[in-house]
Amino acid sequence: MALGERFVAVLLAALAALAAVYGICVGTSLLPFNSGAWVVGEDVAMRGSLAYLLSAVVHAIAVFGLWRRWRWAHWLAVLLLAAGLLPAVPGISSAVVELRIPGIALWGTLIILRTAALYAMFSEE
Repeated sequence: MALGERFVAVLLAALAALAAVYGICVGTSLLPFNSGAWVVGEDVAMRGSLAYLLSAVVHAIAVFGLWRRWRWAHWLAVLLLAAGLLPAVPGISSAVVELRIPGIALWGTLIILRTAALYAMFSEE
């Protein structure tokens, strides 16, 4: 497994773990639905705990496939990373307009990590 794919696998595993934790917390009413929107996106977060858990399962499947070096997992990881960039755009835009430094740091870091992961996935081919 190439270094870039390892980086992507670790990143996706972290996102899967976070989505699972948020799913459990939302399901037990410890956190509101949108508390983990930064992990799975606002639209998915509003669907409830099962959406978080489904996101965690899909990310975990991609990680498993990457470690097994299955070709479809490469493209699933690319789709997950690209789809993760979509909710980051409004997040960073509103954080910049309202000058929320923690929001800028969070959304900016997510954009940088996902973009670096996409670059790693496409440079390995």
